[in-house]
Amino acid sequence: MVFLAKRLGRYTSVVLFGVSFLIVALWLQLLNFSPITFLVLAPFVLLAFAAAFALLVGILFVRLPDGDGLEVSREMAPQLWRMWDELDPPTSGTRRLLINADLNASISERKRRFGLFGRVATMSLGLELLILLDRDMLRSVMAHEVGHARCQHLTGGTNLAEFLETFETLYEYADPETTVVGSVADWALGSWLDRAQRELMRVSRENEFEADRFAANICGAKVCADAEVLIATASEAIAETVDKPLEKELLGAVKAPKPPLQRVFERRASIVSADTQTSFLQVAWDRELDENASHPPFRARFERVLPGVVAGAVAVGPSAATTCMSSELFETLYNGFCNLWVSSVEESFEVY
Repeated sequence: MVFLAKRLGRYTSVVLFGVSFLIVALWLQLLNFSPITFLVLAPFVLLAFAAAFALLVGILFVRLPDGDGLEVSREMAPQLWRMWDELDPPTSGTRRLLINADLNASISERKRRFGLFGRVATMSLGLELLILLDRDMLRSVMAHEVGHARCQHLTGGTNLAEFLETFETLYEYADPETTVVGSVADWALGSWLDRAQRELMRVSRENEFEADRFAANICGAKVCADAEVLIATASEAIAETVDKPLEKELLGAVKAPKPPLQRVFERRASIVSADTQTSFLQVAWDRELDENASHPPFRARFERVLPGVVAGAVAVGPSAATTCMSSELFETLYNGFCNLWVSSVEESFEVY
């Protein structure tokens, strides 16, 4: 089934419906030969058919990840768009560039009208990432995302994720804990879904290695490795020096504390410094593989990009947030994300 899902995507539901239809046809034959068996199996067969039919209908409404953040046009961020176009010249389909507040980057593609009208490619860049990385490192990250999108198509990861989304759509309308159809679907395919999810994570981790190789071929292995070192150590540093203190402040907050994005921006020089990188490098290096994670650990990725090289602190240039976008756009994004975080905290804690 995983084999089919990686090649057919959401349309694997058609195969499942065909199998369920065949089961119903065989079950109807029992009416002539064994009426009692026919009646005993009736609830299971009919519910399984209903679940398969719901999945079939679900392919019409499946919602694939569409990215989150503020969409920026070519006029708003010409340098970022130019960088993307240079790494992956546009051919067909539509592109969207989103900026969110995270220390992350991602790319996703969704079909328009069942794939009959091309695809929409969405690249998301985190403002924290733009603040910390320099221009060359950002370019390597964007190259990685371009490579990741290509690998997902070659390995079937996109199709597998799309098929799993049909179940998410089904479960939204037929909760396994409260509906019969949902519980039957979960009972019949739950263990397979777990295997499919593990396979998706495995494929995603392999794709990360391939995407790193793609980026290294375009931008150079040294730049890609430097970006991985900085992101890994910065993630550890932010978790220790920003997130943990913020959690304590929120426990006794009478008003919204300083937003995490503002703290990262103000401490940028410290976070990217050689001393901070050295302090947190070993922690990042010792992270073990998480089988449920979509990304391999830092050590495995670094050793693939620069085999035989000892990881160390890297030199970091001016922030990509200042060199790859206008000051007006940065201020708009920065203030918007900070205000949004403050508003969400005030709502959750009822601080006005």
